[in-house]
Amino acid sequence: MTGLYMGYRNFTWPRLPDTLRMENQKYTQVLQQPENGETLQDLGKQGRAVSGSGTFLGQTASMQWKELCLCYEQAGTGMLYLPGRKPMEAAFTELQLQGTPRADRIAYCFTFREIQSAKEADNTLYRAGTNECLWSAAAAAGVSPDCLLAANPGVIRWANELPEGMELKLS
Repeated sequence: MTGLYMGYRNFTWPRLPDTLRMENQKYTQVLQQPENGETLQDLGKQGRAVSGSGTFLGQTASMQWKELCLCYEQAGTGMLYLPGRKPMEAAFTELQLQGTPRADRIAYCFTFREIQSAKEADNTLYRAGTNECLWSAAAAAGVSPDCLLAANPGVIRWANELPEGMELKLS
């Protein structure tokens, strides 16, 4: 369910935060290939970081801040609901008070870190590209040629040329 509200576990923001930022990052590695230069290896995405800042206003500002602090102090992960986005499992990793709080105004900033499920984080397959051989596929996947052969018994028929799109197990 997507909507124009923000919530985490049992806490729903009374108004949307003033700022909201989502960072997407990938794990990458540069591999040196003998006599072929460098290859950038994409090792998959990291969980997204969601950060922002907001203000609780009015007579209930202090109570809302205390409820958010209690939500932050709970261990583990929970579902994070963001405006217009699909819910994600996340950990509440940072909560800071900004400036001097007043009875009717409390400013804060926060950070959440998405927790990827095993299915989303699954990097156990490599798809061969155009004009790839066993050695270039192994280098691009970050494993040894022997590892690719062992993980794919009888699949790799000719090491000098892999069919484009061929899926190889990495372990």
